[in-house]
Amino acid sequence: MDRKHREYLDLIDRVVGEGPYGDNWESLGTYPEAGWYGRGKFGIFIHWGAYSVPAFGSEWYPRKMYVPGTREYEDH
Repeated sequence: MDRKHREYLDLIDRVVGEGPYGDNWESLGTYPEAGWYGRGKFGIFIHWGAYSVPAFGSEWYPRKMYVPGTREYEDH
């Protein structure tokens, strides 16, 4: 590893060390749960990914647009 990358990684370690949480699951597990999360009775999760941009087909659009013969390929 070159010096530039080592210095950058050292900086990251210093910043993490100065914060209230460590870079491990045990430390992150001490972060308090948001109040609304525990009170929630109904929720909807929507994931907007790169596939939502063309609004055609499915989440496989980025792959299928390179496969000749597919609807995504023809659309793209």
